[in-house]
Amino acid sequence: GESGGQIGDTGVISGEGFSVEISDTQKKADGLFVHLGKVVAGTVMTGAAVELKVDHARRSRLRANHSATHLIHEALREVLGTHVAQKGSLVAPERLRFDISHNKPISAEELEEVERMANEIVVQNSPVTTRLMSVDDAIAEGAMALFGEKYGDEVRVVSMGTGLHGAKANRPYSVELCGGTHVRATGDIGLVRIVSD
Repeated sequence: GESGGQIGDTGVISGEGFSVEISDTQKKADGLFVHLGKVVAGTVMTGAAVELKVDHARRSRLRANHSATHLIHEALREVLGTHVAQKGSLVAPERLRFDISHNKPISAEELEEVERMANEIVVQNSPVTTRLMSVDDAIAEGAMALFGEKYGDEVRVVSMGTGLHGAKANRPYSVELCGGTHVRATGDIGLVRIVSD
């Protein structure tokens, strides 16, 4: 389902004598997952055994773009200042949008530097790691939490890349609380290209 700006999966649900093309999945506030789709063959019967097939090629592109948002977020904070905060995002298979708060327009030179820094981490092809820990432990280790998000007692911390400059040198580059899907290594993202601000 859609989470953290990442749009939901698509695929097919099939059972004996029927098939449903899933166009979207959504996670509702109560934890319920809803599959939106169109019956393309047969009739769906309550209680029928089903097989779910996710469009893995599309999900791989979503993973790459979601991981790219983490690198872009950290690069923006390095270039523009640590006051920069994520205000929203859209992670689609073919593109991503990253919304931030900042106190003035971003120059073309600053955007070029953000792109360069994100791509430095991409070409490292370093592992993307996830760990479960308490919120307090995660923040003590430098994980970035998003203002306004509600976190449980245990959180998932996603780390990627090794910083090359300043305070980040030889430390994990991006460390964020995140429940989304990610690539296994930063090289799987592919080079980042910022096309507008």
